[in-house]
Amino acid sequence: MASRYSVIQYVPNPIADERINIGVIVFNEEIVKVHFLHSWERINSFAGEDTKFLRDFAKRMGEASKNGLLFPNDNPSSEQSRVERLRKVSRGWINSIQFTEPRGSLENIDNVFEDTINTYLVDEIPTHQNMRDRQAAKRVVASSVRAVLKDRLGNRASEFFKKDADAIVKGSRSSHNFDVLVANGRPYLAAHGISFEIRTHKETLDALSWWIEDVKQRDPDFPLAVVTLPPKLKDSGNCQLHDTYEHTIETYANLGASVLLEEEVPAWTNQVLTKANLV
Repeated sequence: MASRYSVIQYVPNPIADERINIGVIVFNEEIVKVHFLHSWERINSFAGEDTKFLRDFAKRMGEASKNGLLFPNDNPSSEQSRVERLRKVSRGWINSIQFTEPRGSLENIDNVFEDTINTYLVDEIPTHQNMRDRQAAKRVVASSVRAVLKDRLGNRASEFFKKDADAIVKGSRSSHNFDVLVANGRPYLAAHGISFEIRTHKETLDALSWWIEDVKQRDPDFPLAVVTLPPKLKDSGNCQLHDTYEHTIETYANLGASVLLEEEVPAWTNQVLTKANLV
């Protein structure tokens, strides 16, 4: 049975269209599952206002899903299927809480649920307000690869640079949403950023291991990079963070990924594209 998923987003100013992911909903015609962020600190900073109404909405969504509803006030007795009802909401709601257009997957609902949580929700545990998080690592990857493409291709760079929902890489068993993909008819490389300046949930790190393994099983030679923001200087307070970092990058490297520091991204990107004769 096909599964569907949608990302739940907060849009404080619909005119500016600035948005941040706050939850995901995954469903088929039998089951509905929802998951929201555990920590709302980033949302509070993004909004600049009290976001209690978002937490209240998350609670009501959880209660609705237990009753097989897609959202509060969903009408399962209508002639429309679940995907049709959610598609109508995704296209019609213009308030500060919005749903993305439902997308499909052939994976079972449990796998899709775990994958969407790890892909779309940034729920790191901060250790210091000046530390860079996963989103910062993502920006490093995107800006570095885009700069190299612009140097090499000029105005044609936009034809090759893919990110966010367009940066999909096929694996042997599933497809995975990396931060950046360079492709135009064929994929040339993909890259993903991870921050170890903060403590990141183990599920996020493990999910990336699975992505790397799956992509490399399909094509062992496909250029795939993990760009890391390492922990700050080691002291007695972050020994565990350093241990996690060392273990994780070793795992990624053993699976076949190129593990890079941010300053190494341009050279790696140029090397891959030169080998592919992309000029």
